[in-house]
This record gives sequence, C-alpha cells and structure tokens, in this order.
Amino acid sequence: MTKYLQSRSTHIIVKCILGIIILSLILSTMSGYINKDSEKYIATVNNEKINFNVFKKMYFVEREKQKKILGKHFLKFSHDKTFIKETYNYVLSQLINNVLLEQYAKKMQLQVNDLSIKEIILNSPVFQKNNKFNKEQYFNYLTSINLTNHEYINIIKKKINTRNLIHTIASSNFILENETKNIIKLLSQKRVIKKSIIKPHSIIYKQNITDLEAKNYFYKNRSNFYIPEKFKISFTELKLDNFKTNCNNQEIHEWYLKNIGQYSTKEKRRYSIIQTKTKNEALSILSRLHNMPEDFSRIAKEQSTDPISSKKGGDIGLISIDLLPNEIKNANLNQKNQISNIISFRNEFLIIKLDEILLAKQKKIEEVSEIIKNEIKNKKSLDLYNKLKDEISHNIKKNPDQIKLILEKNHISTQETDWFDKSSVPEILNIPALKKIIFNEELSRKHKIIKPNLYFISLKNNQSFLIKIVDFRKKETQTFENVKKNIIKKLKFIKAIKETKQLSEKIIYELKQGKMNLFKKSNLYFSHSEIISRYDQNSITSIVFSLPHPKKGKKTYALYQDKNKNFIIISLEKVYNTNFSLREKNIVSEYLEKNNTETVFNSILKDLREKSIITYENIEKNIT
Repeated sequence: MTKYLQSRSTHIIVKCILGIIILSLILSTMSGYINKDSEKYIATVNNEKINFNVFKKMYFVEREKQKKILGKHFLKFSHDKTFIKETYNYVLSQLINNVLLEQYAKKMQLQVNDLSIKEIILNSPVFQKNNKFNKEQYFNYLTSINLTNHEYINIIKKKINTRNLIHTIASSNFILENETKNIIKLLSQKRVIKKSIIKPHSIIYKQNITDLEAKNYFYKNRSNFYIPEKFKISFTELKLDNFKTNCNNQEIHEWYLKNIGQYSTKEKRRYSIIQTKTKNEALSILSRLHNMPEDFSRIAKEQSTDPISSKKGGDIGLISIDLLPNEIKNANLNQKNQISNIISFRNEFLIIKLDEILLAKQKKIEEVSEIIKNEIKNKKSLDLYNKLKDEISHNIKKNPDQIKLILEKNHISTQETDWFDKSSVPEILNIPALKKIIFNEELSRKHKIIKPNLYFISLKNNQSFLIKIVDFRKKETQTFENVKKNIIKKLKFIKAIKETKQLSEKIIYELKQGKMNLFKKSNLYFSHSEIISRYDQNSITSIVFSLPHPKKGKKTYALYQDKNKNFIIISLEKVYNTNFSLREKNIVSEYLEKNNTETVFNSILKDLREKSIITYENIEKNIT
C-alpha cells in the first residue's frame, strides 16, 4: 500500500492534473460536473463548487487504477482506512488543482480556436447517430443537463484553455516571469522554529505491568516468540578480482591496431535553429536569409518561437554526428554556414543552419595505452573466470569431490559463516538468489538436517557463488519464562508512548489556545532557534513548511513523532525571505526552463492555493 501511494505521489503533477481535465472533457461524464441544479458538492474554490457526483466518478476511476497496479493485493488494502483516506485526499486535491488552473487560465485570457470546439462536439460519440453528428441528439443532451448551447461551449472553452496552458508549460518549458518570481520566493523562504522534546523513555520506570498482562501478550502473540531456524554455510565467491593478469607493450600495440576505430573522437557539429508556428512565417524568414544569411542569429532572437535557443541566437550547441535528430539529418547540411529548407517539426516549422564542424580526431597510442591495458587485463580475467566457472559447473554433479582441488589449483579460498538466521544473513550472502537456496521452504517445513550438497549460482556482473550448507538448527518455540523480561520491557514502553502521546496532544491543544500552563507544569522548554530552508535535507522540513504563517503576535505549532518514538513540539516563530543574487536568480530561471516543469506547476498551484479561499464538505462516508 505504502509503495503504491509513494509511487503515485512522485508522478509528475502535470500528468495527474491533465488526466483529470481530459476525463472531465469526456462528454458522457460532464453532466455530473456541470449540472446547475445539483446542490451536493464536496468543496468550494473561490466560490466555485466542485460537484460531489464528479468527485465520486473520479474516485472510482482512481480505484480502478489501483486494482490494475496492486493486482491481487488490492482486496487486502481496499478496506484499509488509511488507504481510503489517502485516495480520497488525492482525488480531491487533483480536482481542486483542476479548478484553480481553470480560473488561472481564464485570467490569462488565452484564445481558443472555435474549430477545436466544433471538432470536439461533432466527433463525440454521445451526439452521433449512425456514425454521424445528430443535431437533435445534441440539443436533447443539453436539455437533460439544463444548459444552453452557449453555456456548454463556454465550459468546453474553459477545459481546452486549461489543457492548452498545461501543454504549453509542459512541452515548451515555458515559464512566466511572475511564476519564476514565485519559485524564487519559495526557494528563498526561511522559517525560524523552536523545538521541545517529550521522551517516553523518561516515564518507562513509572509503568506497572502485571504477570497477567505479560502472559496475555505472550499467548496473543505466541507465534512471534520463537528461536528461528539457523544455518551455517561454507561458501566461495568467484569474481574477476580473483584473477590478476598482466599485459605487455606488444599486446597493447596489437590491440590498438585491431580496434583503432574505437580510439578517436566523434565528429561534432554546431547548429542553430529558427522555429515558427506557420509555414508562411518560415518562408518569409527563409527569403530574407537567402539575401542576408549573416542575420540568422538576429532573426532567431527576434522571431523564433523556441524559448531556449532563441535567447542564444538560435544556437542549440554541439551535437555528436551519431546523435543527430532526424530533423537535422534530413536537412542534409554538410558545409559551414549552409542553411536548410523548411522542415516540419511537431506541427511547427524549422530552419536549420550548420555553424561549425569539429572533425573526428584519431587518438595516439600514448593517449589510450592505459585504457587499452585495462581492457586487455579485463578480457584475460574474464576468460579465466569463465573457464573456471565452466569447470566447476561440469564437475559439481559428476565429480563433486574434485571441486576442492580445482579451487586450490586456482588459489581461491573458501570461507565459513557463524550461525545466522533470516534476520542476520551475512552481508556478502544477502542476495535474493542465494537466500532462495539457503532458506529452502520445503526443508524448513520438514525440519530435517540438511545434506551437505554443493550449489553453484551464477549472478550478474561476472559474479558466482559456490555454497554448501554445513549445518542447520530447526525452529524452536520459546517459553514464557524465557521471554518474560523482554515482554514486560516492551509493554512498559508501549504504555509510556501512549501516555506521552496523550500528554503531548493536550499540551499542543493548550499552546494553540495561547496557554502555557501544562507546558510549564511538565517541565518542558523550547530549544534555541533553528533556521530551516525549504531545500534542507532535514526530516522535519516538510512538516515545518506545511504550517501556515504565524499571525501577528502569535505562533504556529505542530506535533510529530520522530524515529526514536519521542514526541516533538514545533513552534514556528517567524517566516522571512533571503535575497538571491542576480546570478542565483538566473541559475534558477535557466534550470526551470530546461528541467523543472514539475517545480513550475507546484509553484503555480502553491501560489494559487495561498491566494484562494477553499472550503471542504465532509462527505467521505457517501463515497463507498
């Protein structure tokens, strides 16, 4: 379950939002989303309601996705309260993101081609009869959802606007100046906190555990109290490092001549491009370039639609000859300053110029002798490794007694482990393929002493193991007296954690009310101030930055439990921003343009959420 939720949360946010938008564009599901008469809603975003029916549909779509991903495990998790809650929050969050982006796209006043809307309506199966658009069917549908033709078209426009905004940002790395400022503002934010620690360990000694409690715990969890089966193994590891080899100058020279083609730099070429939206624009530019080819860089800066290369006069950098994209290959440019004809590229058009050619250069033997030496030694070691591996494989069944002599002849030693169980496997043997042999299930069930058979397992990366199970101890059930002390210790700790949690929750409740009585009575104090940055590798960073800004004269509090089971009260004292230098701002902007579409969307949505009024209706029980 956790693995599924984590993998889902790391999906690019663009895909998640776009998936919701595209689903809501499907006309057969739109009635629940847009029906004006529906009063039941799940949330309100800036006075715009999210209809409960569309949430319910999206929720069950998400559940179907979970079924496919989790397979047979889905049934196990489908009734888990945490899992249901996570799914509920995830779908609702994406629907809110959808509405926020729709509102944002509307403010940007993006234009939608009327032909796009017409195409959606005409091609929708809902409005077709005998594979043709049926006007009567269309208007009957509008009547059923209580919308006029004009209202319906405006809804589709809103959806297309949002989809186009997402596609624009995702595909072109486009980023508005205001969004760059928002991201820089988020990255430069620092938060001042203080912490107070409440330790369960400090009250363990106060806890009383009766024999009856300890016995009840023992019998309830009896299957957990046993000495596990244990093994003793002898093993031999085979790897290339076992085979030390050398090579001489003659071998290096012969290798160089035999593989001379490998030891040269690849030819590289530098190109510039001008990208246009229409062919007519490209033809006009190409005509100007024929008269003044030296104006390529200036025209690229002024007119190219590519947001990154246009800033560099169209330059897209040096590209190795074997990595040229098909568009450039098809341009067939072979001379410096040669300009291509117009080339179609993802519904737009390119003009390409060859700026520079760096020819392939043959490396001298002195430059690559060390590389060749290592290649020869590696090949020799690999040959010896494979020869020994084949010899062991051939003899392990037919002549197992010969294996020891074969290893001695090759100066390879055997090691033996101490006793270990499944929870204490020696690191060198902690490999799934080896553990499968060692912890043989059939053997465990029968509890028989293992015959000292040899097993030879070949792994990846030229590594093999020869293992022999020397001895075996079967699983033993423990008595209450043997584990009584440990049970009492564990139960004391469980009670201490429960008591500490209750106290912590009372204290945090009082602190939020502006009261310090219980905090002081518990002899607690806040530590010195700490400054937390958004990009700190700190376990509490996400908690600190999820807290709302403290209001004037007040502080914001949070409670969490650390890995040592201590309860930590965080007091958010102050939020402020540091100043980025111009160079730092430029680095952030350039990085965002090239790599960080997800960060851009996160920033836009975080900014929109902070500026929006979002209210929720608690109707989770009505989902299932």
